[in-house]
Amino acid sequence: MAKHQKPNKKKNELPTQPSSWDKIKALFKLSRESDEVKSFETAKKSKEKELSLENKLPKLKEKRRKEMQRRLISLLLLFSFAILVVVYFITPLSKVGRITVIGTNEVTDQAVIDASQIRSGDSLWETFFSQKKRETLVKNQLPQVKSMQIEFDGLNSYELVVSEYKTVAYLEKENEYFNILENGKIVNESRKVSIGNPPIFIKFKEGKALNKMIEQYQLLNENIHNSISEVEYTPSKTDEYLITLYMNDGNQVVASITSFAEKMIYYPDIVQKIGEGKGVINIEVGFYFTPFEPEPSEEESKVSDTEE
Repeated sequence: MAKHQKPNKKKNELPTQPSSWDKIKALFKLSRESDEVKSFETAKKSKEKELSLENKLPKLKEKRRKEMQRRLISLLLLFSFAILVVVYFITPLSKVGRITVIGTNEVTDQAVIDASQIRSGDSLWETFFSQKKRETLVKNQLPQVKSMQIEFDGLNSYELVVSEYKTVAYLEKENEYFNILENGKIVNESRKVSIGNPPIFIKFKEGKALNKMIEQYQLLNENIHNSISEVEYTPSKTDEYLITLYMNDGNQVVASITSFAEKMIYYPDIVQKIGEGKGVINIEVGFYFTPFEPEPSEEESKVSDTEE
């Protein structure tokens, strides 16, 4: 007789639903696990931060040490500089020592130094920054000086670099000679003899005529300059710029200052055409020559005296 097997009830049973308590326990477990994860992460981050600070701390200390060193060095340098400045200004190095002059020809070196009022022992920098004032002093006292610059010539020495107006002629007045400068100024300092090759000007004075004469004279070449001995200002009613020139070759030239340079360039050709004759060459308007009257011989002079 066959045995009947009992049906397996477990296979046919439906799964049971979790109870509310189970759910609470599951949530509590999840929450605890989450807190543990967070706590672990927080601890990990804290540890990493501690490690990072431990690594950075020596670097921060080194950085602060270097910064303190830089500040200390800066303060020491500033303090040392201040001491050096004070020491410098109480030593002879801050005072004017030697003074030299270059570029002078018309005036003496000592005259420039005296006019500048620069003295040994004066403040070096005060003198340097007042060079405009010094230049004005020199130019006011020495009209021959065109400009003057103060330049360093060593630690505490100065060099006065002078630029001058050239002497283009001498004014003859009562057997004394006064320098006439290229700017038309007449130096108020006479001498007994003229120096060099500049011509002698007679009856000129500062003003328009002299300025025009200097301008025209400087247009001529050196050969014609050397052929002129004296220039006399002889104005007339018709020409206020009329002049008479006394040449080194014995001739005289009558000219107008306004056209002097333009016509005087032909003087060598005129002399060549005249030959050995001497006289007055008039170039005021055109060109014409009047020979000098021959001087009477000794015999003619004796006859003339007997007749008288």
